Amino acid sequence: MPARRSDADCARRENPLQAPVLRGSARILIASSRAADGTYEDRTGPLLEDWLRGRGLEPVQKQVVADGPEVGAAVREAIAAGADLVITSGGTGISPTDVTPEQVAPLIEREMPGVLEAVRRVGAEKAPTSLLSRGIAGMAGRSFVVTLPGSRGGVRDGIAVLDPVLDHLLDQRDGGGHERATGQESSTVSSGASNRSSSTDASTDPTRGAAQLTGEPGQLHVAGDPSMGPSAERVRRAEVREDDLSVAAMVEAVADPRCGAIVTFDGVVRDHDGGRGVDRLEYSAHPGAAGVMGEVAREIAERYPDTLVAIAHRHGPLGIGDSALVCAVAAPHRKQAFVACDDLVDTVKERLPIWKHQVFDDGESEWVGALG
Repeated sequence: MPARRSDADCARRENPLQAPVLRGSARILIASSRAADGTYEDRTGPLLEDWLRGRGLEPVQKQVVADGPEVGAAVREAIAAGADLVITSGGTGISPTDVTPEQVAPLIEREMPGVLEAVRRVGAEKAPTSLLSRGIAGMAGRSFVVTLPGSRGGVRDGIAVLDPVLDHLLDQRDGGGHERATGQESSTVSSGASNRSSSTDASTDPTRGAAQLTGEPGQLHVAGDPSMGPSAERVRRAEVREDDLSVAAMVEAVADPRCGAIVTFDGVVRDHDGGRGVDRLEYSAHPGAAGVMGEVAREIAERYPDTLVAIAHRHGPLGIGDSALVCAVAAPHRKQAFVACDDLVDTVKERLPIWKHQVFDDGESEWVGALG
């Protein structure tokens, strides 16, 4: 399985020897009309904020703007304000509203095509649809501008590519030589990076303290806990089906006396989208969707060896309040289950080939990709 960046890779670095502390400011621009009007929660901005502040950049400002001209205006304002780093997230796909590259391209004076080529290459190892991203990067005056995808997985891929080169990029911008001083080599975050409290309880037992949705799988294991078995056996259910879904059925599938925590997710059909009333919708699944679901579930079980996994996505017609995606993750301790469940839902949304046709209460309808 290819190496995968986790939220812990975006956390504050507590060991200054891991990478040079940067000096400068950053502006994060979330390009999403639905996030701007409050329909969707911004889930990529916090990843970028944690990563940039962890590298020492201050101030780090975040702004959510609607797709289209507002993106270009916000990028121009950030450049004029002298931001050293300007990162957008969203609007890099091929839907009619994805126009972030068109808004940003006229502002870039020196293109750096290799950056997004690397991001797409990293993403394609896990999700071939990453190749459809049209992100760009380059210098606009003294500002480094980069347009990342709008999914959490795409942002993690962007961080994985940018983190080892960001200090060298800023150094080159300021006229530094190609050779860096000893001890200033760029490096990726070690698997031990975390923003966990340094208290004795939290450091000796990773399942204690606030249940933040961060952490490397290896950090979450508690010595002395029983083995949960091979990963294939720990995937209790992984389905794409047409009949009703039940969270209770997922819980029953993962219930185990070794587990002290079961975390569930129930994604239901809401009655609005983008400020419009929704009457009903229908999911259409690719013939290979069930295979992808099984593959994702096995990867999660392998990545988090203390967990039991059950997940199902429905296709066909659904009404308001019907469950579209349900899952349950069981583990000996709550943090293990929380982190794995969050990762499971994100990964399914990034990779499962399924689409929805939603019908609005005014009679109009639209097709929406369910990926990302």
